[in-house]
Amino acid sequence: MTHSQTRHSLIVRLKDEQNELAWEEFVVQYEAFLQRFAVRQGVPERHVADVVQNILLAIARSIDGWQPDGQAASFRRWLATVARNVVIKFMTRERRQASGQGGTEVLDLLQGVAAEPDADQIQRYEHEFIVWAAEQVRSEFIETSWAAFWATIIEGRSVSEVAAELRISPGSIYMSRSRIMARIRQQMEEVLQ
Repeated sequence: MTHSQTRHSLIVRLKDEQNELAWEEFVVQYEAFLQRFAVRQGVPERHVADVVQNILLAIARSIDGWQPDGQAASFRRWLATVARNVVIKFMTRERRQASGQGGTEVLDLLQGVAAEPDADQIQRYEHEFIVWAAEQVRSEFIETSWAAFWATIIEGRSVSEVAAELRISPGSIYMSRSRIMARIRQQMEEVLQ
């Protein structure tokens, strides 16, 4: 089960802090997502486990306040908000602590950091985010459509080559890609809100 299919019964069971099975299920379902989320938000790799632990604690403290808002993915939006708030607090605390340090070593380190990420870093981030979102919606599409999408968009193979291989028309590949990309964009927007 992916986190996009969180059962309401699991969320209700999480409200009982003593329900270890529910929390284990939740951690199995969401830990990797929370780790990727923290990394994407700029948490240094050495702190990701601690930040994820803090996110889980924040969820435990505030799960009683979660109420469905009647829209799709309301729990995921709430979860992303809780996670984002924990990351912001962590990053703010880290900046304050870092501002007290100084010396030649720190100056050398700062001068070696690029002012903005380079195009390759941005492209790798965007690619990773798209691949993650694609995996979240994969089960919503038939295998042929998914294979055509993956081969042409993610692997970069030509539409004509993939159409011949899968014995489908290039037009059906373009239609499938369009539907899948629209759903992936929607998934990404839900996470970023």
